[in-house]
Amino acid sequence: MAALFGRLGVDLSRLSSERRDELFANDFQALAAAQQDRPSLEDLLPTMTMPCLLYVGEADGAFPHVQACVKHMPNATLVALPGFNHGEGFYRAEVVLPHVTQFLRAVGTGMPARA
Repeated sequence: MAALFGRLGVDLSRLSSERRDELFANDFQALAAAQQDRPSLEDLLPTMTMPCLLYVGEADGAFPHVQACVKHMPNATLVALPGFNHGEGFYRAEVVLPHVTQFLRAVGTGMPARA
């Protein structure tokens, strides 16, 4: 369990009791399976020419991987969320949604997307 939470960048001591209860209500076998190593998609990334928005918490274990992916994607915008772990990007809509809205507006007008 500690390895799974560590890989997700989740610090249980920082979670509210409600979030901790929600986390422990998950199917841990499914979460662990989703975290297994997978084949690389690195060769596919340069072919993704559509506008893409990627957001990730800087305290998320996936942060370095997302940064690396963005470097290979020709039309990607990265939003780094300072101090956020893996789950906080999902729970903190008031922080994330303005970036998503701005991105979608820019894409809809044909302007370069900037988050």
